[in-house]
Amino acid sequence: MLKKFFFISVLLFFSFVTKKSYSSHLMGGEITWECLKTGVNTGSYIFTLKVYRDCNGITVSTFSQTITVWGHPTVTSITADFISQQDVSPICDPINSGNQQYSCANGDLGAVEEYVFQSQPIQLPGIPSAAGWHFTWNNCCRNAAIVNMASSQEGFTLRATMYPYTDPITGVQVPADPCFDSSPNFKEQPKTILCTGFPFSYNHNASDPELDNLVYDWAYPLDDDLFNGPIFNPQPAGTAGANPSELAFQAPYSVNSPLPGAPQLDPNTGEITYDANTAGFFVTCVKVQAYKCGQLVAEVFREVQVVLIACPTMPGTGALNNPPNIDRPFTDPVTSLPSYEATVYAGTLVNFNITGQDSDLYPGSIAQDLTMEVSGGQFSDDFINTNSCNNPPCATFNNGAGLTPPFSAPGIVNGVFEWQTSCNHINAILGCGATTSTFTFLIKVHDDFCPAFGITIATITITVVPPIPDLRCISVIDNGNIELNWQYAPGAPPTLEPYFVYRKLTSSTNFELVDSVFFPSTSFVDTDPSVDGNLNEYQYFLATDQSCGISTGQLQSDTLTSILLNTSTSNLNTIANLSWNNNHNPLLLTSDTVFDVYMKRDNNSSQEIIDSTSLLNYTYNADFIVPICNYDPIFQIHLEDLSGCRSKSSFTSVNLNDTLPPNIPLISDVSVDNNNKAVITWLPVVGADMYIIYIKDDDGSQRTIDTVFTNSYTYLQSAAGDKYETFLIRALDSCENASDYSIQHNSIHLQIVLDACLQTLTLEWNDYINWTGGVGTYEIDIVSTSPSGNIQSFSYSVLNNNPFVFTDAIDKYNYEIFIRAYNSDSTFQAVSNKISVTPNLSKKPDYNYIEYASVNMDNGYVDISCLVDNSAVVDYYSIYRSISNTNNFTKIGEIPFDGQENIFYTDNTALTSKNSYDYMIFPVDTCGVTISTGSVLDPNTGLSTNDTSIATTILLKTQINLEDELLTFSSDEYINTITFNEYGNWLGNVEKYELYRSANRQPFVILPIYIFDRNSDPNESLKYNDVVTDFGEQGNGRFCYYVKASEGLNNTYGPTNFGSYSNISCISQTPIIYLPNSFTPNRDEHNELYIPVTYFVSEDGYLFSIFDRSGNLIFETNDPKKGWDGSYKGNLVQNGTYVYILKYINGVGNLINKTGPINVIK
Repeated sequence: MLKKFFFISVLLFFSFVTKKSYSSHLMGGEITWECLKTGVNTGSYIFTLKVYRDCNGITVSTFSQTITVWGHPTVTSITADFISQQDVSPICDPINSGNQQYSCANGDLGAVEEYVFQSQPIQLPGIPSAAGWHFTWNNCCRNAAIVNMASSQEGFTLRATMYPYTDPITGVQVPADPCFDSSPNFKEQPKTILCTGFPFSYNHNASDPELDNLVYDWAYPLDDDLFNGPIFNPQPAGTAGANPSELAFQAPYSVNSPLPGAPQLDPNTGEITYDANTAGFFVTCVKVQAYKCGQLVAEVFREVQVVLIACPTMPGTGALNNPPNIDRPFTDPVTSLPSYEATVYAGTLVNFNITGQDSDLYPGSIAQDLTMEVSGGQFSDDFINTNSCNNPPCATFNNGAGLTPPFSAPGIVNGVFEWQTSCNHINAILGCGATTSTFTFLIKVHDDFCPAFGITIATITITVVPPIPDLRCISVIDNGNIELNWQYAPGAPPTLEPYFVYRKLTSSTNFELVDSVFFPSTSFVDTDPSVDGNLNEYQYFLATDQSCGISTGQLQSDTLTSILLNTSTSNLNTIANLSWNNNHNPLLLTSDTVFDVYMKRDNNSSQEIIDSTSLLNYTYNADFIVPICNYDPIFQIHLEDLSGCRSKSSFTSVNLNDTLPPNIPLISDVSVDNNNKAVITWLPVVGADMYIIYIKDDDGSQRTIDTVFTNSYTYLQSAAGDKYETFLIRALDSCENASDYSIQHNSIHLQIVLDACLQTLTLEWNDYINWTGGVGTYEIDIVSTSPSGNIQSFSYSVLNNNPFVFTDAIDKYNYEIFIRAYNSDSTFQAVSNKISVTPNLSKKPDYNYIEYASVNMDNGYVDISCLVDNSAVVDYYSIYRSISNTNNFTKIGEIPFDGQENIFYTDNTALTSKNSYDYMIFPVDTCGVTISTGSVLDPNTGLSTNDTSIATTILLKTQINLEDELLTFSSDEYINTITFNEYGNWLGNVEKYELYRSANRQPFVILPIYIFDRNSDPNESLKYNDVVTDFGEQGNGRFCYYVKASEGLNNTYGPTNFGSYSNISCISQTPIIYLPNSFTPNRDEHNELYIPVTYFVSEDGYLFSIFDRSGNLIFETNDPKKGWDGSYKGNLVQNGTYVYILKYINGVGNLINKTGPINVIK
């Protein structure tokens, strides 16, 4: 158990050391990959990780490192094993320079150590996404002395990206397994320690084994904060989703200017130049993108920390140590100045001497040792073997005595460069349509000054171009001669070598030499009389004996085939069918993908483009121009090239005849205009020059009525106002080709019937026929104009032509009516004839207003007065009645009409003391039609208002001594409660209600006992409590009431003077009688008189009688105020019991008898 714990502890310790041991002073590095194309692991990748560290920091672990893979569906990491480590600090002369040499062994700040890790061969199945597969390695931390970053000691992430690639020939994306492409790699070690005070040029010298086009640019260094999920997403620090963060630069430095002295990065060669004038530690990051056939396939980043130091001066002189000079081996053909750049034909042997020299001397006139180093992807691995590189032949380099670099010499150092170029150096890119390939070689010379030697790097750029021109276009001239067009590679140097032109018939086997051409010619016309490109296909290519450095054989251009255009006709010689061949299979990558079709109508016309197509055939529909009915168009096919030339086919002509009739016209509608003339409209027919119009007669025959040149026709002899008419048309072209007859269409004939009694307009019309899908809807448009000029429009939609009844016709109004038919999708409409009609109808009443409905107080009947329009034609008026609020009207009578302004009616069947009634009065015209008429004629519209006059009678009710009402009065009061309903419905509303009373059967008082003021208090309850206590002693308790309603002034006709009376409602208070059972008539002035105490008892019918036991009448009176004094014939009667009889008439008129005993006590 203890051993196991110790083993785990060791693992944890080494894990910590692996990830954290170089937690500071990382200076840079890169990730690259190689595609293995030979051996047992062909198709696999080997990934290389290089890390640079400041030797003043902690050493880098030599344990295997993990490269993280982002975006791959199955591979998430790659293990890279430790390969090597070396001190790459400058090796200098500390003795003669008098300065210390930086060394990792001493842990000097500024010394640099390189660590290399490499994976085993691996596969990456699948195809990268558009965003690519990303490969990263990250750790912490950077040098705290960095001056161009906003924050020092940030994290550190190296990255590279692999992108998808689509084969330009097949158009299919190429899987990454097996591999097909290596990333760019760097042939030059990073130079990190430099002296300030001099301009400096440097090149990372990236190379691509497949000769992919490389583009250089600056890039952001990255932090190591890869914490935001599975997507690699470098973004500025603080950006949501950044994974990881891009490190910000400290002003005045930026991503595109990370160094002092205005750094410049050449995007094509990768050369970096700047004035090294400021000391410090500077982070730089360079991105190299590889493009294959114009597609980005790889992206690698190299991060380097540059250390600029203020170096000591030369001992003894105090002068700065100058870097060496390197002479320029070439001459610029334009400026004639020395140059580091040259363009050569493939096959040229490039050979030159190059010298580096330095005039700085140490004390004692000791020359500095100069060392020459070279790098570049096209150099031989050992600088000797011409086959030991990615694209042999390889360049070699030595000091002239067989010594390969690096080699040194005091003061002056010389090197000999030699490279036999060949077609291998261009073939890799010719498939992409490119014509050149550029190679860079770095010649580096440095002295041995300590601690940082003076260094100069010359970037030698050699552009290799094909020795054969790039044949792009082949054209057939009018006379059948064939013209070739080509272009030279950009920057191609002059040459005296001839280019040979070869030709053969496509059907032949062997090519024959035709002629030779020389630089700088770019075209050739084959004028051989036996050649006729208008009849045959020919193939051509250019060839040269330069052979890209091969000792025998020729180098040939692409073979192009002349385009032979063939034609035929179809569809009765109205269509020309064109077909032709490609000039190259497949088309050159520089060719357009579409062919332009040119035509001229005849030999006297100019050629014009008529269409474009990506096919090898085209159909041309004849376009005949009036009056020409046949012509012989001449065709030619053009194919453009990016170079600006175009391949042209042979010329061919074909005779086209106008033999096709136009299409059958489609009638859109037949309408009727305001003059009742039929108007026929149809859709224009392509190719038609005129149209023949036909009409069908009543017997079914058809006849020609006209020929027109437009797509609309008005038939001036039309009778469409009287009947519907049917038409057909035919299309005719100028070559007398006629279409078949169109489908017949007819006009819509509208007829209107006026019903004077119903006051309606009945519309009838024929069906519109032969629209595809039929008629969707008919729209009926009616425009009415009142006699005063007011206009109103009506529109109705119906689905068929069944008769339509317009019920709102008004006398003396003018109506303009027409029908619009629409097809099923409303794209077409046909309009009928328009009819104008002004009904001269029996005049309907303009108004009908019940002036009042009142209860007759004499007989209880209801008297009704109604204001009517005496100018209307009315037979009689119908009276309708309903118990109020039930809306159950029944006819109760008729009133003949003889032109009076008012009509009167008495309802003698109404139970007015029981019900309130609603009354309506309707005029009935001579057609027996009951007319609904409003109360008032609107002067603005000339129309009757929409209301119907309704009169509601007043029902008055009375009750005595209601308990709820007595609560608000004294308990000994007598109250009559009167209630009634509202009168309805005066135009002027009710102004007031006046309540009248009759007591004790007396006449009604003249003045009302109460007035309900509806103006000042319209919401007052229609109830009145009448306190009648004071009527009790002298009255019989009989009370009668009625109410009178008076109309307000706001009535068009003025308020009615009569008003409206309610029923008379009578009520009797209960009579109150009290008779004592004894009294003492003993002349002591106490209780001497026996008299009934009465309340609400009338003297009418009153009789009070006293009888003895024998039944003898001993007293009688009809005066309620007179009593018995206990005597009979002047003498007091004896004590004893007597009998009284009291008779009286109560409030409702009934005779009441009351009998009881009386005890006389003296």
